Amino acid sequence: MVPPFKKSNGRGRKRIVASLAESKTLALYREGRALLSRNDLDQVSISQVSKAAGISVGAFYVRFRDKDAFLDFVIANTFAEARSVFQEQADVLYAPNLSDVLIRHFSDPEFNGIVRTAVKLGFLAERHRTPFDEYRAYVSQHLAGLLLEDAKKGERRQRIAAIDSALAVLTYAALFPDSEIDFGEIEIQQVIIDLLSGKSGNVTPLPVKRSSTTKPKNKPSKSPRDPESLRKPNSDKVKSKGSSNGLKKI
Repeated sequence: MVPPFKKSNGRGRKRIVASLAESKTLALYREGRALLSRNDLDQVSISQVSKAAGISVGAFYVRFRDKDAFLDFVIANTFAEARSVFQEQADVLYAPNLSDVLIRHFSDPEFNGIVRTAVKLGFLAERHRTPFDEYRAYVSQHLAGLLLEDAKKGERRQRIAAIDSALAVLTYAALFPDSEIDFGEIEIQQVIIDLLSGKSGNVTPLPVKRSSTTKPKNKPSKSPRDPESLRKPNSDKVKSKGSSNGLKKI
């Protein structure tokens, strides 16, 4: 859990420390995640979150100075929780277990909604996406430590590239929910597991559904024009030079 925010005065109200241990803050956190899983962050308002959590807008401002502060709180705690879950499995030192954890995380619409929120806000200020970057770095370091321990010198670079590829695929699927990557499919799960297990040499490419394209029908070639059609109209009636004018020769 992320340390609670410090108390500060805002809008003339006495501030309450924002902490998931406090029921109303927890309700705001949960409803905020749910709304961000279905909507872009620009479409989520303070009044919506407050109403969904069953508290007043005033109670929101007692805990958070503005929407940005609330989003930072949600982002930080989401990735802190994900990191904690990953750490529990990392202690087992078994790569497929860690792969399952990551697939579950990136299959969760709420988790993916926070990934999109962190990345989008990160374009405005880098601090917004720092928790996500730190989470990815943490995952990458643990997997590298596990997979590179018995790797030969020539295999190290290949295994690191495999880990980076897996995290890139997971992140892409989170950022673009309408993409063809579906972690419910066994084939795609196996690709991620193989990459995160250091089996990059035998990884099957991700199955991508492509719309069938119909080849344009071959148009029948035009038959060459008849030379007769190239003649001028009534050309057969035009007399050529030297032709008789119809008078009998005496």
